[in-house]
Amino acid sequence: MILVEQQMLKLNLRPTLSLNNSHYFLSIKSILFPTAIIYFIAVGFVFAQDCKLNFEGYIIDSDSNLPLEAAVLEVVGTNYNVISSENGYFNFKNLCSEIIEIKVSHINCPDFYAEINLKESRKKNFYLDHKIRSLDEVVLIDEKVDNLSTSAKSYSISGTEKDRYSNSGLAVLLETVSGVNTLSTGTNIAKPVIHGMFGSRVGIIYNGIMLENQQWGQDHAPNVDLNAFEDVKLVKGASVLKYSGRNPGGVIILKSSLPKKIDSLYGKTILNTKSNGAGGGIVSSWVKTYENGTYFRSQGTFKKSGDLSAPRYILSNTGMNENNLSFTFGKNNIDNDLKIFFSYFNTETGILKSSHVGNIGDLLRAIEADEPGVVNEFSYNINYPKQSNEHFTSSVDYTHFINDNKELTFKYSWQRNNRKEFDLRIGDFKNIPSLNLNLSTHSVNSSYTWSNFSNEFINGIFFEVQDNYSTPGTGVKRLIPDYLNTKFGGYFISTLNLNNGLNFGFGLRYEYSSNDVYKYYRNSRWENENYQDRLGKYVIKEVLSQKLIRKKVVFNTFSSNAGFVKKFAKKYSLGIQHNYTERAPNIAEMFSGGLHHSLASIEYGDPFLKKEKTHKVLVDFEKKNGKLNYRINPYLSYSKDYILAQPAGFEQTIRGAFPVWEYSHINSIFKGLDFDFVYQIKDNIRFKNSISWVEAKDYHTKEHLVNIPPLVINNEVQFSLSKFKKFNAIIGNKFVNKQSLFPNNNSLTSVIENGKKIDKIVDISTPPDGYNLFNLNFNWGPYNLVSSNIYFSLSIDNVMNKANRNYLNRLRFYSDEVGRNILFQIKIKH
Repeated sequence: MILVEQQMLKLNLRPTLSLNNSHYFLSIKSILFPTAIIYFIAVGFVFAQDCKLNFEGYIIDSDSNLPLEAAVLEVVGTNYNVISSENGYFNFKNLCSEIIEIKVSHINCPDFYAEINLKESRKKNFYLDHKIRSLDEVVLIDEKVDNLSTSAKSYSISGTEKDRYSNSGLAVLLETVSGVNTLSTGTNIAKPVIHGMFGSRVGIIYNGIMLENQQWGQDHAPNVDLNAFEDVKLVKGASVLKYSGRNPGGVIILKSSLPKKIDSLYGKTILNTKSNGAGGGIVSSWVKTYENGTYFRSQGTFKKSGDLSAPRYILSNTGMNENNLSFTFGKNNIDNDLKIFFSYFNTETGILKSSHVGNIGDLLRAIEADEPGVVNEFSYNINYPKQSNEHFTSSVDYTHFINDNKELTFKYSWQRNNRKEFDLRIGDFKNIPSLNLNLSTHSVNSSYTWSNFSNEFINGIFFEVQDNYSTPGTGVKRLIPDYLNTKFGGYFISTLNLNNGLNFGFGLRYEYSSNDVYKYYRNSRWENENYQDRLGKYVIKEVLSQKLIRKKVVFNTFSSNAGFVKKFAKKYSLGIQHNYTERAPNIAEMFSGGLHHSLASIEYGDPFLKKEKTHKVLVDFEKKNGKLNYRINPYLSYSKDYILAQPAGFEQTIRGAFPVWEYSHINSIFKGLDFDFVYQIKDNIRFKNSISWVEAKDYHTKEHLVNIPPLVINNEVQFSLSKFKKFNAIIGNKFVNKQSLFPNNNSLTSVIENGKKIDKIVDISTPPDGYNLFNLNFNWGPYNLVSSNIYFSLSIDNVMNKANRNYLNRLRFYSDEVGRNILFQIKIKH
């Protein structure tokens, strides 16, 4: 009976939506009208179904072939679950004829998912890898319990949803989760924003590796292929102390599951083609497994697109090419596990031609124009300006299982990132990148885990060396300097599963960080900022009109989190957690200096910045039983010495005057609310709604911060038809409110009009209007094809082809967002 109770703690009904509250004056018509339309569409699709089918079988240990008692089986997306008996037997009764996804959980096993085409009553056995182990990501409280029945709750994205966005990218996929937005630079460059925070405050962990790819840049998208991984999870707040203590926004976790120990060859291939950009791609993955636990996994993604289109014109030079590969070799034994991983990511992305501005006058003209200054015929060519990125990763994981309650892990990883930004230039430098950065990272992490039946403890140590080299000979002053970074430290994580449905967790992390920096300062900047008094002793060389300093910058940071979850009345849970993070300023924030071409701005760092200290409290109240389910997630964070870039006038260069942004620090406060809501109208109809709201301001001046997401409301109806059992559809609506809380960063510039010099305001602050977008998604399958199953999908984004501009798009001054796009997808499961 105790084992059954422990298993019920592991039962996870996937979170689906988010509700939000706002201080904004919303148009009642804009929100309620699409919601009402979708609701009545849902009611109109009520069809009778034959729901008298049974699905039964046994849960078996894949190592010993013995039955497993108290495994929890759940029909994903519903509240229907059963528990296996003493002999491993389970039986779902009164199921409908449809495709269902089954999740199998056991206290000592990784979760297992299976898609079942239930056309008639059937039997199937499930084989689980029954060994006590934690997942690669340990989140405050044992993420081995997949629903994180502690204060740090994760948001899982289903495999079906991940496949649907296989041609889009990680940031776009994550927008389906409440509280997540994207900060974009044009049409193909996007990075996730969690609770209003982005960049170095959001971590990405893939296969247990913290991604290091110049993430400080606002125009730097994550160099990782989501198709290389099977599981995508999001943890809001800094709760992954095993890998980082510097991400108060949240952490994104990508990982692959452990293959079964059988002789088998299986895989999946996805073919995508889209209308907007006349592009497409192919994603294919294969796994070969053996009974002795040896396995091989290979995966590749290839995508190509031409110029995208807004509703009224072509967005010239917005094509992209992407080529990714990954390989894994592993050996899974009773006493130990070994995994060797390698991946290669390569992308070339065009940047909107009309966004290339030579000075502040060009920016003013772009803002005042209705259409982009450059509109050419459609092309697949990627010309300047553009970005190209290469990212290599290799790692070795080894886990030794000392006994059922103790394990020792070791991990080494290497990453190499090369980032190039090409500007529109002439002469000898025409084909030479204006920015060419090379970043190499070596990391070692070792941990020891011990546990009893209900509690678990993990402690570990880590060491990292990172070398950044800015390739000379670009003809442009280096934006960030060369540096060598060394980190080491340790962490401790505890999990306590107490009685009466109460779980408690606590974690600590210490990190020592040392940067050996070589930085050039122009004499003019040196004198204007009076650096001689504070930096003069670090000067090692003077070259023409510049001074070269060598400075060692050291930070000691501590991070912690603590929280609990209390379950009551069988269907409610309340979780409260407190995260404290200390984040050392990154190199760009301290030492950037020069023209950032892709953003058409000059950036200056502050070499005297202090570490950023953030307290964040998150509350999670959830109801998950019956037809109506919801989840309320308010949060509040206060940061001392919060680092941000702020406008500081203009600077004249040989190309003209550019806006200047300087890094500084303030005390900030963020507050927000995510609300998820699901209503199962009928067995074949489900209504979903999500709302996200966040507000951020300077704690002392009360001025609002820039690039904070506006209110976002998503509505969605999912339905299937009884007469067409292999068909289902989704009707969606996304409402984005106009951001009314923003700082005034406008400036005054002089221009010549009609032969006269006049002053004009360059309005870079006022957000664009809000908008409503409708989306459709139709799915068919599976259909048998020899020994494979084949699925078809048709998606239409921005059905009404409505022109709109996104406040979080750095290039919103130059063009509208992408118009209607029709995506056709074929998925084959081998």
